[in-house]
Amino acid sequence: MQGKVAVLGGSFDPVHSGHLHIANQILQQKAAETVLFVPSGHHHFKKNSIILPFEKRYALVKKAIKNNPQFAISDADQEGSGYTAHLMQKLKRRYPAVDFSFVIGSDNLKELHLWYDYPYLAKELHFLILPRPGYALLPEVISQLKATVLNIELCPVSATEIRQRIKNRESIKGMVPEELEQEIIQLYRETGI
Repeated sequence: MQGKVAVLGGSFDPVHSGHLHIANQILQQKAAETVLFVPSGHHHFKKNSIILPFEKRYALVKKAIKNNPQFAISDADQEGSGYTAHLMQKLKRRYPAVDFSFVIGSDNLKELHLWYDYPYLAKELHFLILPRPGYALLPEVISQLKATVLNIELCPVSATEIRQRIKNRESIKGMVPEELEQEIIQLYRETGI
């Protein structure tokens, strides 16, 4: 891996069309040459909400991105603390020549100063900020960061809604990659949601 790489972390529970849309838009806007999907093993702010085990979420993401050579996947957060600072330090050690940026939604800006090792994040990371409806861009926060605000219209798809629709036996057509739709339905039904 080399060049400009945007790190798109998340639980990906499951990976969905919104994630892929964001990744494609990052590439189209030339904010990065590669988008690195990093499924979380443990999410600091979502301790008990992850449904599928890491291995299954990782496998789904890998299948979802396999046809795009500008998409990559990493297991760097599988055993991690869930902290962005730890993840980025690990990635920088693995790939010292890569120019990393970290993707966050504007919904994270208000509490970014509460993130573990915020001084490191503010000084060392470049953020790609996704505007989210209902969340201000907070220029007073952005001015303290190395950041680029992306002009991306987000897809109105959420993993929570997908899981709820599966539970209610409603269609998820168009919400997840078509080739993964049946596998995702089966995996979540097996969990008993």
